[in-house]
Order: sequence, then C-alpha cells, then structure tokens
Amino acid sequence: MTPDFRMGKRGAVLPLVLGILLAVTFLLTSLLQMPGGVRRVAMHRAQKQQQIYDAESALLAYLEGFPELFFEGEPWNVALPSVERSRLGPWAQLSVNLPAPTGEASSRLQVLAGVACDSACNKLKSPKLRHEIYEGFKQQLNREITMVRPPLALEIKSGNRRYFGRDFPQALWVQEGDLLLDLDGGENSAAQAFSGRFIADGSIDVRGSADVDTLRVYARGPIYLRGSLLRGSVKIKWLEAFSEDRIEISRGVEFSGIAIARHEVAFPNGVGKAQMRYPSFVTAAESADLPLDLKLDSILIPDFIDGDLKPFEWRLQ
Repeated sequence: MTPDFRMGKRGAVLPLVLGILLAVTFLLTSLLQMPGGVRRVAMHRAQKQQQIYDAESALLAYLEGFPELFFEGEPWNVALPSVERSRLGPWAQLSVNLPAPTGEASSRLQVLAGVACDSACNKLKSPKLRHEIYEGFKQQLNREITMVRPPLALEIKSGNRRYFGRDFPQALWVQEGDLLLDLDGGENSAAQAFSGRFIADGSIDVRGSADVDTLRVYARGPIYLRGSLLRGSVKIKWLEAFSEDRIEISRGVEFSGIAIARHEVAFPNGVGKAQMRYPSFVTAAESADLPLDLKLDSILIPDFIDGDLKPFEWRLQ
C-alpha cells in the first residue's frame, strides 16, 4: 500500500512550503512593475532569493520524508531542486546547489542533521545496532585523524608523551604509549582557543582549563576529560572522542559532540556537572544504559543508523 504522505507530521510542512512559494510569486509580480534598470537589478536579486527559497523548500520536504517528485504533481505543479545527501564527519549533510550566472561563483545551501532520539533511541537497546554505531564512528574518526590534509601534518611519536600548556602538535599519533595534555601548565596556557586531533595506542588524558574549538581523540586505552578545580573548565565547542576501552568525563568539562566507547562512557560527577550541550551523543557498545540524568531531547544520534533526521545547522556556502 502506498503511504499517504499528506497525513501525520508530514502534513504540517505543506503550508510552510506552499507559503514560501506563494511569497516568491507575489514578490516577482511586484518587481515586474518597476522601471527598466531598477527592475533588472531587482529581478536578479529576486531570482537569487527564489533559488534560496526553493532550496529551503526542497530540504524541508526531504527532512519530512516526501518523495523527490511529490510537489511536481497536482495540485502544486512545482519542480523543487534535487537534494544531495552525504556525510560530514558523523553527521548527515544535505545540500542543494544554487545555480549561478556565468562568471559568478556557485553556492550551496547545506543542512547538518542527525537521527532524532524520539525515533531511534529505543533502537539503542539492540547490541547489533550499538556495534554498528561503534564501528562506524571508529572508522570515521580514525580516518579523520590519521589522514590529515595540508597544512596539517600528522606527527608520530613513540612511548609516553606529556605536554604542558599549548606546546604540542595539532595532529599527533602516540605509538606504544599514553598521552597527557595538561592545559594548565606551561607559558602558553592562556592562549586563544585551539583545535587538535590525537590518537594513542594507550590512554589519553586531557585536563586543565582551556577553550577548545575542535578536539578529536582516539585511544585504544581509556580517555579522561577533566577540568581544573582551581582555574576553570575545559570548554570544547566540538568533541569527537572514541575509546576501545572506556571514556570518563568529569566535573568542569563543557562540550557538544560525540563520545563512544566499548565498555562505558562515565560521568563520575553527573551529566549536569559535565554540561553536555546540544547536539551531543554518548553510548557504549557493551551497554544500552544512558546516564540517568541525561535529557533525551539533548541527544542526536550520528548518521550511522536509519531514522528520522533532525537538523541542527543550516548554512549557505
């Protein structure tokens, strides 16, 4: 039986899409009344705006599950642009090309999205599904760290490594050893926000106080993230952490992002003390239990499983 896409929550997006298209029609009609030179400039801008409106409508329709050619039929008779789906890191990336006149740079309207918890969190009780997420993120993050692109270069060190302050490589692989990043130590500890990607055959311990733009950590041993009791918290704008053992996120860590481990992701002081922000996702391959004080509406599952997509970032590039 063919699903009725006009029923349920998909019906709620129809007025929005049709309202956008109607507003564009009124705008173009009014522009036709303008004098020549002004009209040409205004029409050019209006056409660009219409492309954006059409792209937004196409993305909204995709997110709500409408078939690709749904709006081309009666009674709408509207041809929306096609939506391309790919992956940016662990998230789904939806994009629509915006055509440009000769000599102008083309642009794209993009959406980053994850799988909504209300449609998929019950699936996390399945060991098979958790293993798929575990393996998918493992491969993606390993590739992201080890296959860095210029101007970054992956440095490889052997044995235990300890760095104090900010005097460490931005991309580092510690073989046959543990890695300690003490962000409070050294002369450069008060420097501006930084990004880094690290992989270790042993454990990774990040501690202290700092503002971090992007932190990617992959360890075959445990991962420890902890703030400073005296100097403040570690504020991580975007975190991707993977451990083949366990991850422990302690008091004084603020982050949004993903933390996945084999055995467990632990919050010794509670999730509230760690301040996990939206969008975030934590899970362990061997445990279906989420932290008791974790709010489900703060969870967005990476795009390694099927489920309804929920957008969290729109951008025009």
